[in-house]
Amino acid sequence: MDIKIIIEKLAGLIDTDNSLIDITNIATLNDGDEFLTSKTPIVMSIVNIEEDKTLKNQSVYLKGTADDTNISRYRHPAQNLILSVLFSSYNKDLSKYLDGLDKLKNIISYFQQNNTFYYKNDDTELIDYTAYLAKSEVQKENYSKVSMELVSLSMEQLNQMWSYLGSKYMPSVLYKMRLCAVQSSTTTQEKVINKVKINLWENDKNSPIGQLESHEFQADND
Repeated sequence: MDIKIIIEKLAGLIDTDNSLIDITNIATLNDGDEFLTSKTPIVMSIVNIEEDKTLKNQSVYLKGTADDTNISRYRHPAQNLILSVLFSSYNKDLSKYLDGLDKLKNIISYFQQNNTFYYKNDDTELIDYTAYLAKSEVQKENYSKVSMELVSLSMEQLNQMWSYLGSKYMPSVLYKMRLCAVQSSTTTQEKVINKVKINLWENDKNSPIGQLESHEFQADND
C-alpha cells in the first residue's frame, strides 16, 4: 500500500470539491510563522505510525494455481501499520473559529457513516463500502480493507499530544487508520512439495529390523 496515495484519496472522498481539508504537518503551523497559512478550515496530519502487532503472523506465500510447479513467497512478512490521523480546526482568522468547528463536525459525521474503505492493490483506487459492494466477487479479491476508528483522548493525553507536536491546543478529532500493509514486491520461488514419504521406526532408524511401517503421500493436483 502507498500511504501517500491512501491519504490523498481519503481526503478526496471526504472533501470532494477540495475546499475543506488541507493535508499538512500540523506541527509546522503556529502563530509565529506568518508565511504558513492554511487555505481550508481543517488540517489533516499523520501524527503517529505504529505496527499493528495483532497482525504480525501473516502468510508470506502468494496465491497460485493448481498447475504451478513453483510457489512464490515474499522474502519477509508484510508490515501492517496503524496510522494516527488528526483532523484539526485551524484558521488564523479568529472570526472563523465557529466555522472551523462546524467543518470538524462534518468530518465526524462522515466517518460515522463511512468507517470502512477498500484500497485497490494496484494503488489506483480507494472506495467506500457501498462502492465495494457493487464490485463482483472476482474484483473484490483485488482490494484490501482499511478501517477508521475514533480515538477518545483524556485531558492528560491531549496535553501530551499537543506538547510533542509543539503547538497550542486546537479543536481536533483523532482517528486510527488500521491495516495499511507495507510489502516489497521482491519475491522468491520455491518448488512445490507434491510427494512426502514417512518412515516410522521403533528404536534405531539405522536398523532395518526396527522399521514399523512406511507411508508415501502424493499430492492431488486435480
